[in-house]
Amino acid sequence: MLNKLIVRYNGRKIDELIISREIFKIGRKLDNDLRLEDTTVSSHHARILMKPDGLVIQDCNSTNGTIVNGVTENDKMLADGDVIVIGKYSITIEEIDHEPATMEFDPTMQIGKKELDNVLSRLENAHITHSESSISIDKKTLNWIAQDANGVWWGFENKPVPGINGWIDGLDGTKILLKQDINENEQWRDTIQRLA
Repeated sequence: MLNKLIVRYNGRKIDELIISREIFKIGRKLDNDLRLEDTTVSSHHARILMKPDGLVIQDCNSTNGTIVNGVTENDKMLADGDVIVIGKYSITIEEIDHEPATMEFDPTMQIGKKELDNVLSRLENAHITHSESSISIDKKTLNWIAQDANGVWWGFENKPVPGINGWIDGLDGTKILLKQDINENEQWRDTIQRLA
């Protein structure tokens, strides 16, 4: 039996991923398995442990705590359907029989126009807003896209500059996660693209 995490931000689904490590780290820093970029999330907020009798979530002395099914928890056995709240994110645990089929994607290849149009169309329909400035995300405010070292595609309002492992928008404009790829990308600095 596998366990899938369904990640939502302010109630909107943003990601799905399979727990594939014995210690699955969640937090704001780049070295986490699930990176949640928001000031309400601690650098190393929580971790999920795969044990013989199931999953256990442990809070890592986070500032805002880890809530499971409405109760603040430090060490809690998880079950199918449990909802973990970390800052503005909610993460639902879902048991699945097999890993879903995924499309192979070369992380060194630039994102294709058709795939980008689909992502931008979903964003426009979802009317996602930036947590700090409440700027509406649509095709007009996403002007640049780039992939970071972890294989994550990001959309930016302003042209970003490369940091240590990812891109930084020095003007503090809109930045939104677009797509998580399977593999890390050592050539991530070459992926920046201007949108028409």
